[in-house]
Amino acid sequence: MKFTFLIPPVLSGKREVERVFGCNYGAYPIPNIFMLYCASIVRKFNEIAVFIDAPLLKWQKDEFINFICKDDSVAYVFYTVNLSKKTDLIALDIIKKSKPDSWVIFMGPSPTYAPEDYLKLDKTIVIRGETEETFESLLPILINNSDRDFNMLTSCTGISYKLNGDIVHNPKRDPIANIDKLLFPARDLTDKNKYFNPKLGVTPFTVLLTSRGCSFRCRYCVPNSLSFARELEFRKGLGSWRKPAVTIRSFDNVLDELVLLKKEGYKSISILDDQFIWEGEREIKIALAMGRLGFVWGCLSRGDMITEDIARAFSQTNCQYVDIGIESFCQEILNDIKKGTTVQKLYNGIELLKKYNVPFKLNILFGASPLETEQTIKHTLKVAKELQPYSIMVGICNPFPGTEFWEIAKRENWLLTSDYLPVDVQKESTIRYPHLGRKYLEREVKLANIKFFFRPQFIFRNLIKIKQPEVLIKTIKSLMRKMTDGK
Repeated sequence: MKFTFLIPPVLSGKREVERVFGCNYGAYPIPNIFMLYCASIVRKFNEIAVFIDAPLLKWQKDEFINFICKDDSVAYVFYTVNLSKKTDLIALDIIKKSKPDSWVIFMGPSPTYAPEDYLKLDKTIVIRGETEETFESLLPILINNSDRDFNMLTSCTGISYKLNGDIVHNPKRDPIANIDKLLFPARDLTDKNKYFNPKLGVTPFTVLLTSRGCSFRCRYCVPNSLSFARELEFRKGLGSWRKPAVTIRSFDNVLDELVLLKKEGYKSISILDDQFIWEGEREIKIALAMGRLGFVWGCLSRGDMITEDIARAFSQTNCQYVDIGIESFCQEILNDIKKGTTVQKLYNGIELLKKYNVPFKLNILFGASPLETEQTIKHTLKVAKELQPYSIMVGICNPFPGTEFWEIAKRENWLLTSDYLPVDVQKESTIRYPHLGRKYLEREVKLANIKFFFRPQFIFRNLIKIKQPEVLIKTIKSLMRKMTDGK
């Protein structure tokens, strides 16, 4: 039997959605290893797994319809985030019109948050929360169910489905306790030469996940889409904003995957962890292994988790970026959004990276708090410029369903629309405060990005680290996509 993991072409909106982090539109393509983890499970059962990234292949709607009509998959698997919901539901209709007997499986934060929205048609299943253990339990039911006894689905925890006209929500499944036991993602199903990260400047490029979740309580936060789905499912029925425990892979397990990636010819790696630095010693060992194996790499980290030993190790191992979620350099705002740190601690971590010449990027959010003003925005941008990061990312803190900020924004009437509106958070706002309007937020984000990304210093610094002409061309295109609405 063939199971196709499918990222459809753009069927709603202007641009493809970036589904790994899940909160913006793609400036450059990132391989979706969350789907590839499950593709490895298909192979474990000696079945056929196929991965199709239609936007990367530049498919249009007609090409997608033609593929579905000719394809013989028993099931199609989607990884859906809030921004891709409309496109994926259109794709569902296309599949069901052509192949009504095929299964369609949805995973990801959006179907976890609202499974009913995806269960309008028969033989459709939602895997809620973390995917792998549930998918492995579901797979033999689909493979061996020749007599169409769909009542067997009741034995699989962590799924929702439509049975005899009724929507059924099976009990929750606990988060995976030991992620070392998971199969490595089936990256060979992708064309590794088509993915790249302009911050790294070298291909072939891939991504790596060494931990899952984040223990901090930032009320606006949308972590990577796997962690977000994990949090949403865990919180159901609890009546609080609790989070599941962070799970961390052992160094030996990560090293095994790094060695495999080296054999497969990869040269650059982005670590997707919401917060890479937890234990300190483990992360230093991973960094040193990256250096020994010759990888160019980068990661995300809280500024207050940077120590001198970590900064020193990163500097010795081809670390090309550390993305730091700053949000604001105003302490009152950090307190209000539950950032759990101080401006001084952020300064300290950044200064350590500067001391050891580790490139760092500052991620800034306008409007994360009603305490935001024109003055606080100007202050944050002034401090960010003085710190001289190699890059910044400025966005508007638009509330996402399932976050605490979403509930507060609805209650306080900060939302511009009655329901969630998918927009590019680096260009558009879905909120406004009495003293801070939508147009102001959008204008300031645009100006901040233009002033930074078109500085000669930024352009020169990033061009000199790109070693391959094809990556240079892709980087220029990704910058133009970031600054415009074009494809």
